[in-house]
Order: sequence, then C-alpha cells, then structure tokens
Amino acid sequence: MGRVSRRGVLMGLGLAAVGLGCGGMNPFLLPYIWSRDAKNPAEFPLTPHKKGQDAKVVVFVSSKMGLPADLTGVDRMLNAELIQALDVLVKSNEEKVLILKMPAIDKFKSENPNWRSSSPYEDIGKKFGADYVIDVEIQEMDLYKPGPRKDWLQGHATVWVDAYDLSNPLPEPKHKLELTFVYPQGGQEIEKESQAQVSAFRMKFVQRIATDIAVKFSAAPTRKRMD
Repeated sequence: MGRVSRRGVLMGLGLAAVGLGCGGMNPFLLPYIWSRDAKNPAEFPLTPHKKGQDAKVVVFVSSKMGLPADLTGVDRMLNAELIQALDVLVKSNEEKVLILKMPAIDKFKSENPNWRSSSPYEDIGKKFGADYVIDVEIQEMDLYKPGPRKDWLQGHATVWVDAYDLSNPLPEPKHKLELTFVYPQGGQEIEKESQAQVSAFRMKFVQRIATDIAVKFSAAPTRKRMD
C-alpha cells in the first residue's frame, strides 16, 4: 500500500472524526496518522470476509455497575471515541473496513432495555450483519489517585476487549484482551482545581483508552505516546 500524504489523509477523512465523540478530534491519534515510519500489521486485523467488500465492524462498549458517579455515561463516551479512533486509523491506512456509527448503537440500546446482557455474537453481530464485533467492557475505572482525598487527578482503568469473528461458527471471541491503564503515562498526578478541569481530564483519559484499543485492530507504527 502506498504512503498517504498528510493532505490526502485529511481530505480522505473529511474530518469525519470531529463531532463523533464529545471531545472533537482525538489528539492521541495524531502521531499514528502523521508518522512516516513503516507500519506494523494490526495484532487483530479486520480482514474483509468477501472479496471486493468492506469488513463490517460493530464496536460495542458497556461497563460494570458501580462506577463512581463522575463516570456516569462513560461507556457511551468510550463507545463514541473508539468508533472515531478506529474509523480514523482504518481510513488513514486505506483499509477496507466499514464501522457502524454511534446513532445505530444508541438506537439498538434504546430498543433493547436489557442490552447489557446481549450476546455480542448472536444479538449484536447477526443483528447488524457484521463481520466482526469488538465488545469492550469497562471493569473498573476512576479519575483520582488512590487514597481518601479527591485532590489529585490520576486515571486508572481495567478494560476487557473481546473480538468476535462472525465467520467463526462458534459464538466465542477469537481474541481476548485485558488492558490496564494509568493516565497520564508514568503515574503522574494533576492537582484538581475545578469541575471543568475534571470533565476535560475524563475526556482525555477516555480518548487515551480509545486510541490504545484502536491500534490493536489497525496497522500502526511503533507505539507512539502523547501523554
């Protein structure tokens, strides 16, 4: 595959990423988009099942009950950001992948009150005619440094990622990951000054998680961080 110019990438993307999530374009994607390094294949490539057709992918995020109150709705936030991140990467790599957008996910959830117990393979993958389902579950997450006081921001999360290939006759994930995150990288902490700052920190943490998951499924240069 030929190298895509910077201008070509922007035109190809059409800035489609902006507005998909709550925070606009994800800044952590930029090193992957602009890198001139050779790219390594994805750990779990989303290869089309039929020649000449795009691979249809559904990204579905849920969370365990009992997350802190300031993380209410974080599963939807991560869902939107992960769709954005993966969409940007596959387009910049000119990969034949079509990702279901967030309105269809929202519609499915609104029409299925028990969506948290849905089978990624049977209820979601087959429902949307998908080739792949990337099922993400937030196991635990917090925005604050461990301890009794909420004065210092330091993101922590454990996330499970199961990837289903619908060409597999068995309704089992083909790939399973358990990812842990600390943000910023290296365990730095940021003094809390306002609620607006907390909201901005939450978005950046979610975007960091989304980027780290997305690069598992699309070709990327040697890992690049922007924490």
